[in-house]
Amino acid sequence: MTRHPSPTAPWRARLADAESERGAVAVIVTLCLVAIFAMLVLTMDVGTLLLSRRAMVNAADAAALAAAQSCGLGDGQIDANSQIIKYAGENATGSYVDGSPVYTPSCDAPSGTVTVRLKTSQSLAFAPVLGLSDQATVGTTATAVWGGSGNTEHVAPLMLSANRLSDCQIPPPPGEPQPFVPRICAFWWDMGSGGPPSGTALDNAEWGTLDLNRWNVLKTDQCNASTPPEFDTWMFQGFPGPLPINPAPAPTYVCRGQGNFGASLDKKILQARDQGLKLLFPVNDSSQQVDMNGNICTPTTAGCSTDKYDIIGFAHLTIVNLYKGKTPEAYTYCLSHMPGVAATATGRCMVARWEDYTIDGIDPNGGKNFGIISVKLTG
Repeated sequence: MTRHPSPTAPWRARLADAESERGAVAVIVTLCLVAIFAMLVLTMDVGTLLLSRRAMVNAADAAALAAAQSCGLGDGQIDANSQIIKYAGENATGSYVDGSPVYTPSCDAPSGTVTVRLKTSQSLAFAPVLGLSDQATVGTTATAVWGGSGNTEHVAPLMLSANRLSDCQIPPPPGEPQPFVPRICAFWWDMGSGGPPSGTALDNAEWGTLDLNRWNVLKTDQCNASTPPEFDTWMFQGFPGPLPINPAPAPTYVCRGQGNFGASLDKKILQARDQGLKLLFPVNDSSQQVDMNGNICTPTTAGCSTDKYDIIGFAHLTIVNLYKGKTPEAYTYCLSHMPGVAATATGRCMVARWEDYTIDGIDPNGGKNFGIISVKLTG
């Protein structure tokens, strides 16, 4: 007998196929939902964080400027701190000051800087769906400077060693008239090791880096050889506060900077040359420089490493040029008058025009602002 296929068989086959694909469809739907929520996280949560960050930046800027103005007006640090809290809260609800504001050198100084760091906690709506936290921390930092108009000095945080050159004596001989007759001076510097006579080239150098934030420290203070990021700001915009020099014979110890700048330092010196800046260079009495324990560490003291310089004055110089230690110019200007010192790739020869010299410290306009308080953001 011939059997004819049931008219419902094709439908049953199609239903069976559809049921077999239900698992695959579920996987695809799940992946799509994950992708959708991921997009929501990116568009909603990340967008919320960006808006919160923008508000925090505005709040930090306003707080730093308000604190700088308060210091400039002589209202004191307590009032400046209250201004920070006020403007932070008004510009970013829920924000708080992270740690203590940093005043350099102090809020009572005629000029200086204040650094404010703010944080806030931001709720996230969709991140928990993906197993992420429902909270994120947003933080930002702002720095403002205050001071009387035009009261900063361009200071090169590079010490010059006293009595090391014959063409430009530092300090100048007693009785030499002011202003000094302009002349060309050359100074050698090397962060490498092995330079005689002490075995450490920096100790035998005629210039080296300084940390102006660690000015007039104690003989036994720990410096850690760290140079702050304001290095170029001090050269090109001016140092905001006073740099006093103690009357002789009391020393004025200043922490040595790390000095390992290489091409970055070269660029800054050449930039100062191109701008024709007259820079103030602190002058070090190398016979009184000390190590980290406060022991005398002169260029002829074997086995020691200088930690603090004794600053006795400021030389006003204009940069003429900078040469690397293995060039003929470096030998002509610097190395030829330093017996036993070899030219090295890490060495630098700075040539400058001598302008004048002072044993007085820096106190911008005697601390006066003439009724004008200028404030601005620097970071």
